[in-house]
Amino acid sequence: MPSYKLTYFNGRGRGELSRMVFAAAEKKFEDKRIEFSDWPALKAEMPQGTMPVLEVDGKRKISQSVAIARYLAREFNMYGKGNAEMAIVDQIVDTCLDVFTPFVKIAFNPDKEEKAKQMEEFYSSTLPKLLGFLENLVKETGKSGFAVGSSLTLGDLALYTYIENCGAGGKLEKFPLLAANRKKVEELPRIKTYLKNRPVTEF
Repeated sequence: MPSYKLTYFNGRGRGELSRMVFAAAEKKFEDKRIEFSDWPALKAEMPQGTMPVLEVDGKRKISQSVAIARYLAREFNMYGKGNAEMAIVDQIVDTCLDVFTPFVKIAFNPDKEEKAKQMEEFYSSTLPKLLGFLENLVKETGKSGFAVGSSLTLGDLALYTYIENCGAGGKLEKFPLLAANRKKVEELPRIKTYLKNRPVTEF
């Protein structure tokens, strides 16, 4: 069996989706967490000067957070059944990124007043629109509480991770399928154990 090492900051951020895939698949990996103060010295070692980076068997290094998560989902049979389901998984993941990317930009805005205005607009306008898109995707093919088909896929884990990262887990009243999916995912035994035991971090 291959050995895996995931290198990322000591936070959820862009590394958490891959950690969730490992947990769901019950696969061992080295979770190397980097403090911000140590990052400048390590940056040059990374293939693209970014994190996360996945190292496989101590040789191959894969960059780009979603490329890593998709690679792992394919390796662990969590990408859907057939090309049609895989396309829905991809749409869910990419739409989740459409949610997460503007949120991160706002979250790191140093201007507190401008940040507050942008965050209000994000939660009142941007987020509901994108959650609506995601609700429709789940409605299209989800079964038994899962987002795509009747088994756990990367789509479920992306929904859970990026909604959590944006602080939107409690904002799903108008999106019953997303709310049900979130409950389904966090009650899966392997995910429940991971969420209980993972490090508590600010982001």
